[in-house]
Amino acid sequence: MRGTIESPLHERPGDIPSERKTQRKGYHWLIGTCLVIAVTTVAADETVRVYNWANYIDPEVLQGFERDTGIHVEYSEYQTAIELEKTLASGQRFDVIVPSDFQLDQMIEAQQLLELDQELLPNRSQVSKELLARITARNRADRYVTPYMWGTVGLLVNESLASQTLQRPVANSWSVLFDPASASKLKTCGATLGSVPEQTLSLFLNYKGRSLQNQSARVIQKAALELHALDLPLWTDSLSSLISQLSEGKICAAMTWNGIASMANAKGNLRYSIPQEGALVFIDSFAIPRNAPNRKAAYQFINYMLAPAIAARNAKATHFTPSLDLENPNNRKLLPDVAPLTSDEKRRLFLPERFSDAQREEIGKAWSQLDARKHEQQGK
Repeated sequence: MRGTIESPLHERPGDIPSERKTQRKGYHWLIGTCLVIAVTTVAADETVRVYNWANYIDPEVLQGFERDTGIHVEYSEYQTAIELEKTLASGQRFDVIVPSDFQLDQMIEAQQLLELDQELLPNRSQVSKELLARITARNRADRYVTPYMWGTVGLLVNESLASQTLQRPVANSWSVLFDPASASKLKTCGATLGSVPEQTLSLFLNYKGRSLQNQSARVIQKAALELHALDLPLWTDSLSSLISQLSEGKICAAMTWNGIASMANAKGNLRYSIPQEGALVFIDSFAIPRNAPNRKAAYQFINYMLAPAIAARNAKATHFTPSLDLENPNNRKLLPDVAPLTSDEKRRLFLPERFSDAQREEIGKAWSQLDARKHEQQGK
């Protein structure tokens, strides 16, 4: 999802799987493929409770699931990974959740997730084996989750506004946001950092030539202070508001997800790229909490969403890449605009590090302090 651009705005760079998407038009497609989805007839008043990222599914797919299965979908959304964790900690119960890869280690170790019965998910055979391998590498998380979507966290710029403000071409580098001189200029036309602490701190330290993994509390706190000194806001509003402000030219540079960049680029004036220092790949997956009230309906919901034609529809609506195995000719027919990634794009992408509980606590503490300082400044 990204013209003199490192990757066009509808591309999905990532080293897993080796594909990217090119420009798409509209939000809905007609898929000329007959699809048989195994469902079980259930009572009309049966409900499946789903908790997913905002703007991360085609609403018509939810309606189709209800129509085809007779199961009512009680659908809720969250804006951040922390919001998901806090909601689960509060005792609220859901049948299906969609955690990100960096959350899986903690959730598995805390025994929050149900080990999946693969026989109840026949459409899991359509999922990219490369994605499953990546998930397996994280505490054998493939036993507990099934990939849903994946994408990248990169640099989005309004090249016209940003270059005018900087009085020079905009480099394909995180220095656009992380260099104090550049950040000081760009905040006048609107610049923002990400909302996920693990991702933002990881990208910042990677820019500095370091890895967030295994860093001491002192290093994490120092990185947070350096981010604070940039005087750029953390994005804490809704994703729909971010899309709107990017589209309207109120933000000239941002750290964001490729799907958000694509949705904001209706005018074609934005450039999304994988900076030369590297960018993150993320994988969001379906999971069933151990305390799910309706496990049977949860399996039906996940299996329905993994069906190739349904996965393709959700990809179109969200502008992210589905977990489909696109080496399968039948699946590729559903996404004919997919092209192989360049070796350079693959080389510059990496998955978030695995963090211990102590590291996550330090990251959360540093981020809370950073967030509090930002709110104090905004209140002045």
